[in-house]
Amino acid sequence: MAVLSRRERTLETRRANETALLRAAVELLDEGASFAGLGIEQIVKRAGLSRPTFYAYFEDKRALVLRLGELVEHDLAQAADPWLAGAGVPMRDTLAAVLAVFRAHRAALGAVVESATYDDDVAAFWRAFHDRFLPGAQRRIAEAYPDMGDDAVAARAYALVWMTERTLVEHVMRPTVDEQALLDQLTWVWRMAATRA
Repeated sequence: MAVLSRRERTLETRRANETALLRAAVELLDEGASFAGLGIEQIVKRAGLSRPTFYAYFEDKRALVLRLGELVEHDLAQAADPWLAGAGVPMRDTLAAVLAVFRAHRAALGAVVESATYDDDVAAFWRAFHDRFLPGAQRRIAEAYPDMGDDAVAARAYALVWMTERTLVEHVMRPTVDEQALLDQLTWVWRMAATRA
C-alpha cells in the first residue's frame, strides 16, 4: 500500500510540474513574449522549478510547444467532434465552442502558429492538427451532397477546415469584426457547404 501511495505522489508531482511549466510558458506568452524569444530560464523561473526539471519533462522548447498544441487539439476535438460525427448539435453552437477553445488557448495557438513558420516538426504537427478534422467534414459534405465527387468533397472540406481555423485564430489574436456577426457568417458558410440547410 505504501508503494502505491509513493507512486501516486510521484505521479501527482510529475503532473504538477508539467502543468507548472506549461502554465509559466503560457503566462509569459500572454504577457507579450514571442515563442522564439522565450527562454527556458524564464519559463523555469516563472514556474519555480529548475532547468534540469524542465528537461525531465521536455527535450526542448519544441517539445513544449507541441505539448501545448496537443492540449489545444484535445479541447478542440471535444468541441467539434459531435457535430462532425453527425450529432444533432447546432452548427453555430459548435463554432461558438470552437471559438471558446481558441480563446482559452490563445497563447498556445500563437506559439504553435509562430513556430510552424520556422520549425518543420511543428509545421508537420500543425498540418496534422487540421487533417484530424477533415474526415468528419468530408463525411458531412458527402452526406449533404451525395452526387459530389470525392475530389470535390475533399477540396471543400480542406477549404472549410483551414478557413475556419484561420478566421477564428485571427479573430482571437486581432479582432476587427463583430464576433456575433462573424459566427453568423461562418455558420452560413458551413450550412451552405456542408449541410444544404
